[in-house]
Amino acid sequence: MNLDAAQTTVVDTAAAHLKAPGGDAQRLFHGRGHCYEGIEHLTVDWYPPFLLISVFRRDVDQTWLDTLAKALAEVVPAVTGIALQRRDGRNTRAEILRGEVPEEWVIHEAGMHYLVHPLTHQNIGFFLDMEPARRWVSARAADCKVLNLFAFTCAFSVVAIAGGARQVVNNDMNRSVLNRGKENHRLNGHDERAVRYVPHNLFKSWRKLKQLGRYDLIVVDPPTNQRGSFVAEKDYPGVMKRLPDLAAPGANVLLCLNSPFLPFHFLEDQMARRCPGYRFIERIQPSPDFPDQHPDRGLKLAVFRAPN
Repeated sequence: MNLDAAQTTVVDTAAAHLKAPGGDAQRLFHGRGHCYEGIEHLTVDWYPPFLLISVFRRDVDQTWLDTLAKALAEVVPAVTGIALQRRDGRNTRAEILRGEVPEEWVIHEAGMHYLVHPLTHQNIGFFLDMEPARRWVSARAADCKVLNLFAFTCAFSVVAIAGGARQVVNNDMNRSVLNRGKENHRLNGHDERAVRYVPHNLFKSWRKLKQLGRYDLIVVDPPTNQRGSFVAEKDYPGVMKRLPDLAAPGANVLLCLNSPFLPFHFLEDQMARRCPGYRFIERIQPSPDFPDQHPDRGLKLAVFRAPN
């Protein structure tokens, strides 16, 4: 098979990164970190037994993608289907390039199970780059009451319960994604009595969340820029200033930020202003599956601790 230089880079990198053909979901090629010149618009994800290619540029040739898919199928022997997402904002389109790909299936990470929908949703229901944060939460959730803000499909809730949390409260204004979160908990056989869901606008729910608290561990994982509901630069400080009303003494607070325009020190500076007395503990390092030439443009994960 004749591949050009870009296709060869994608295929060789994917083959080198594959941990186990039938194992956990993972990113095999991450062009978005600008570490591969000329291929910044492309990613390849492994959701066994399927591959998902995502392109973030309109003019990528279909024949080029078909050839890439064929080559990837040869280096990932367990693959049974390859899907493509052409990402163009709200006009994202999905199609099947090879084999058969269902509209939904269950993926796995660190022994946990999650439902994904790559053909029907732009955000398929699971963010691979959050693996280090999920691992951190799982290791610290034992006997904690956990608050999961901007919960989406409740992956943090799943790992918290698996890690021994006594209760998790999930808040997201989108009821449908919380319902998918309930399904994720059911897939993992969790006691539903240990999980609560608050399907309301966060900025109108502080009183309710405070009534259900206080919390030993708080996760804040907002969208970067969600039209009409949350803009990180403007709205994140408003979330931070509420943390002292919600956190138990000595609580751990995990702040997530995925804006390419806001650096890591945005979190430190705003916490110093909004939550004096909260101590910066650590910066969680990103997964090596997501190399980034400019780390401050990628995912930022910061841990703070409430005063005792």
